[in-house]
Amino acid sequence: MRFRAKATLAAASVAATTLTCTATAAPAFATAGPAVSTQSQAGALDVVRGKTRCFRYSYGDDGIRSVTVYFHNRCKHSRGIKVRVAQAVDGCVWVRGGDYDKKKFKGPHPTVQTVKEVSHCG
Repeated sequence: MRFRAKATLAAASVAATTLTCTATAAPAFATAGPAVSTQSQAGALDVVRGKTRCFRYSYGDDGIRSVTVYFHNRCKHSRGIKVRVAQAVDGCVWVRGGDYDKKKFKGPHPTVQTVKEVSHCG
């Protein structure tokens, strides 16, 4: 449900930006600097989705100061999910069967390198 709300909000903001840019046409001699940067920011909403044997996960690929990984354990038994992040401290989270959670990683331009399922954390 959260992902649908975020996607709907992102689509609405892109539509509003497009409507604003087309409604106020710039003169022929003016440069389109702000319009280009607005479109590049709107295009940076890439979401990476994946799955392992028991987990489905997703995260945004445009983190400047942080990246949040959302995950859902689809199995009936508890499992761990280990996330390796460049420019931030790695994390391992133990998740009960059928439960979901999220983990936020902070650092300068953090990028998720690997997400894998483990039998124990620590």
